[in-house]
Amino acid sequence: MKRTPKNYDGILTPARSIKDLLPEMLVQIQKNNGETDRNILSAWPDVIGPNLAKMTQAVSFADGVLTVLVKSSTLYSLLCLHEKPHLLRKLQESFPKTQVRNILFRIG
Repeated sequence: MKRTPKNYDGILTPARSIKDLLPEMLVQIQKNNGETDRNILSAWPDVIGPNLAKMTQAVSFADGVLTVLVKSSTLYSLLCLHEKPHLLRKLQESFPKTQVRNILFRIG
């Protein structure tokens, strides 16, 4: 005895071909994963503000760690000692689905 799918109207077959399913699945996977990394990097200037954005650059986001290049050692110490918790919280609020665990500042 075959099982009848829920809400089946009897006109069309409920089976779908893989060529129809694959594009939808790839779009969904890209929404859930790939775009977030690029979005975090592109959102960095908004998170840090226009004045400091000129002196910093977000270069990578991997395993929940955002790496940011900083132009001067003075700004590096200011960001590490005073602003890091605030910036991390702001990123976590902006991207709740992505686990942002840490920000690493590098002079460069």
